Amino acid sequence: MAKPYYISTAIDYVNSKPHLGHAYEKVCTDILARWHRQLGEDVFFVTGTDENAQKNVSAAKEAGMETKKFVDSNAMIFKRLCKAYNISYDDFIRTTQSRHKKVAQAIFQKMYDKGDIYKGHYEGLYCEGCEAYLTEKDLVNGKCPEHNKKPQFLREENYFFKASKYEKRILKLLETNTFVIPASKRKEMVQRIKSEGLKDLCVSRSNLSWGVKVPFDKKATIYVWKDALENYISVLGYPDHPKYTKYWKENSNKVHMIGKGINFFHSIVWPAVLFSAGIPRPKSILVHGYVNIAGKKMSKSQGIVVDPLELVEKYPLDSIRYYFCRHIPFGEDGDFSEETLTERHNNELVNDLGNLQSRTLTMIEKYCKGKVPRVSKNELPKKLNFKKVKQQMKDTELHNALSEIWKFVNECNKYINKNKPWELAKTNEKKLHLVLYNLAESLRYLSIVLHPFMPDTASEIKKSLGVKKQENFKDLKFGLLGNNKVKKKGYLFTKIEGEKKMKKEAEVISTPEAGHYIPFNEWEKMKLRVGKVVKVMDHPKADKLYVMMVDLGKGENDRQIVAGLKPFYKKEELLNKQIVLFTNLQPTKIRGIESNGMLLAAEFNDKVRLLRPDGKIETGARVC
Repeated sequence: MAKPYYISTAIDYVNSKPHLGHAYEKVCTDILARWHRQLGEDVFFVTGTDENAQKNVSAAKEAGMETKKFVDSNAMIFKRLCKAYNISYDDFIRTTQSRHKKVAQAIFQKMYDKGDIYKGHYEGLYCEGCEAYLTEKDLVNGKCPEHNKKPQFLREENYFFKASKYEKRILKLLETNTFVIPASKRKEMVQRIKSEGLKDLCVSRSNLSWGVKVPFDKKATIYVWKDALENYISVLGYPDHPKYTKYWKENSNKVHMIGKGINFFHSIVWPAVLFSAGIPRPKSILVHGYVNIAGKKMSKSQGIVVDPLELVEKYPLDSIRYYFCRHIPFGEDGDFSEETLTERHNNELVNDLGNLQSRTLTMIEKYCKGKVPRVSKNELPKKLNFKKVKQQMKDTELHNALSEIWKFVNECNKYINKNKPWELAKTNEKKLHLVLYNLAESLRYLSIVLHPFMPDTASEIKKSLGVKKQENFKDLKFGLLGNNKVKKKGYLFTKIEGEKKMKKEAEVISTPEAGHYIPFNEWEKMKLRVGKVVKVMDHPKADKLYVMMVDLGKGENDRQIVAGLKPFYKKEELLNKQIVLFTNLQPTKIRGIESNGMLLAAEFNDKVRLLRPDGKIETGARVC
């Protein structure tokens, strides 16, 4: 029987649309799932959505929707993200499903019966974005560093988990080198326990209508962070479904892929829950970094966003998957820019891999009537250091593994330039056939090792070589390619020209509230005018937006704009003030309200401040 391998992503909040970090995590997880399938293992890969959070209730209310309909709708967007990025999951868990609620309640009851859950009062600083209580040490400038918001003070009677009981056991687990990867993220958790200790944790909320009810107290709701963690086994049918037995209970090879922001919950809290409930722990927690945009952490409130569904409509999917893995060292924060994506696509995919395939097939068609010549001498495929690639993947060094594969791509191109098949065609047919067969076999090798990273590209290479059978790593043997008829059909990749690119973040990133993008080379064309705010109203469908009327001087109608200034300014602070406004932007609708311009503002110390004219300036004056 094939060795089982279980892998999961974190489950995603559905209070808003997916961002680039969601796509990155799913691609990395998908690469590992496909890699282990290529190893011949029995893989079970799960992803899903976290739907019991109170932030979903708030977001649904703001959208004017019933909560269930809201989460149903947004969960489908995350499924669409998976389809768009070719994510080969085996199951998609939603925490509002009865199969999950039943398991969450069963585990809560089991921990309570063991004496690990007790009732008490809790008061503290609560961050709705994290769905968790924070300490003063967690805050930066009085705000949650993850969500840039001040937490609210709450006092409730809740149930608590005796996590402190498992402190020594968790610390011993964290000293296992393979439990949290990379080592830097493991050391962070070790240091956290040694400096702060492991305190008991609040595991319920009071008087909430949304969420999973505590099985023995219908007035209490299981804290969302706790029920969310249990998705990893509810999806398998804990405690007695054959899938649970096969992929979790009797399987030592089970891993979670998560972002660094939830490392504590997965590396410390989750194993403590499992210890309490008498459930086997996962083998490893794989922790990736954040995907930043132009050097800044993604933030919807600050407009630092890239929509992954829009991105995949404008660039080839496998180019994005390649970029994620090659450009961002696993475990570290990475920076996304469309300029770098384009450079890697044009240089490494078009020039290196695409050109290799095109030249090889063209020469086989031209010199061998389209049939791969058979030879027995391995000159080129042996240069693929698969042993090294395999070890790098085992160590979750996805970026290094892909880099090593690319060394082989470059070796193949050097092989062509060194042997000059076009000259051999005139002088040495035997050598020509040797070279072309080695090139064809090398492409077949690449179709196998690149499949986890770039499945569509790998499939196209295989088809072009006339290979019909499904191959895995056992097929990395020289001589398996027969007298196949090659099928050159277009190009693997075509160059991305400048005019096809999306607007670059480094130029100007719009906020979701403003909705405008301004290319750098368009700045000189922009009309910046001094305006006077004559009316400020709340946006009817958004709690962070104002609808403002701006006077632009004599002879012009007041200009209506929508701006995300509510967290930073009171209405009276804006009224009758002069501002600088971009006036020749295309109108855009923001939450149903038309906006006809964008304010000029600056960000400093997590605050947004308007830039205003110095001295007495006539309303309507042009800013130069």
